[in-house]
Amino acid sequence: MKKYKKIPYVGSVMTPFPYFVETDNDVAEVERLMNEHHIHHVPVQQEGRVVGIVSERDLYHLGDRLLPIEDRARIRASEIMAHDPYIVAFDTPLHEVAFEMAKRHAGSAIVLHHQKLAGILSATDICRILAEIFESEFSPDTGDDAA
Repeated sequence: MKKYKKIPYVGSVMTPFPYFVETDNDVAEVERLMNEHHIHHVPVQQEGRVVGIVSERDLYHLGDRLLPIEDRARIRASEIMAHDPYIVAFDTPLHEVAFEMAKRHAGSAIVLHHQKLAGILSATDICRILAEIFESEFSPDTGDDAA
């Protein structure tokens, strides 16, 4: 359990070196990455620059996920990605990112360091950090508190 003395920067709590795809990768590759690594968001890059993100929700809205592999191979990441992902700098305070993710209903934020993909912060990451803070700041449940 980590004790936080101040609000952490997003770079200190993100998932570093996230998996990513290129704009011309096919949907089957995106699905393979998500399934193999149990992730829900995949940044999309073009020539080393983040240009979008594909989420499980994007794949769901694509239609029938039971399309034959040869049909999924014809659809490119650039065709289904969100073109305006929420991107933050490595040194952005976590509370600012969490508030903005909630405002945008975003499931993740892409983290850049010196304009390069450094990590990804998901809603799951934020829940984990919040649980750590709760655990370190509040006494264990004694069963005496009324809900």
